[in-house]
Amino acid sequence: MSRLHLKRRDGREDRMDNDPKRGSRGVSTPELLIAMIIGSILTAAAIPAYNAGMTGMRLNATAGAISGAVSGARYRAIMNSQIYTITFTAPGNTYVVKNIATNTSAAPVPLPTPLVAVNGGTAATYVYTLCPNGTVFGAGGTCPNANSTPALVLTYKGREIDLSVSGAGNVTTKTVK
Repeated sequence: MSRLHLKRRDGREDRMDNDPKRGSRGVSTPELLIAMIIGSILTAAAIPAYNAGMTGMRLNATAGAISGAVSGARYRAIMNSQIYTITFTAPGNTYVVKNIATNTSAAPVPLPTPLVAVNGGTAATYVYTLCPNGTVFGAGGTCPNANSTPALVLTYKGREIDLSVSGAGNVTTKTVK
């Protein structure tokens, strides 16, 4: 590399090097260790926030899937003027939509997160009957019937969402903890 020599007014000489290697030795070991410690602390602080976000996302995805399934089956009942049932199975976390008039069932559909417990995860089925006029009842497969719609409680890692379906077919969710 070339060197540039400059004369000052006071007569001294300044040398400027165009060599980038000279004077630059990189990062020292203590500086690197400090940077790694700071990075580790920030990562350790971010992990609980990430886990809480994932827990909420899993619960909300499951609640959204259940809400969408009930709304979709209700729409089909109204559109086809036929009675449908939708059956949620726990702990398998699947649902099946069935047309009562034709006695045909769709294939079981898994909920997005099998880790979310529906009503504690105990083995049970929860049936909604969707009527052509848009109303919703519990199990029975007839419209109208005396059975009320089952309430669902979704839990995962200590968090809970209560999900209910009104007789008019409105799905509401409430975050409990």
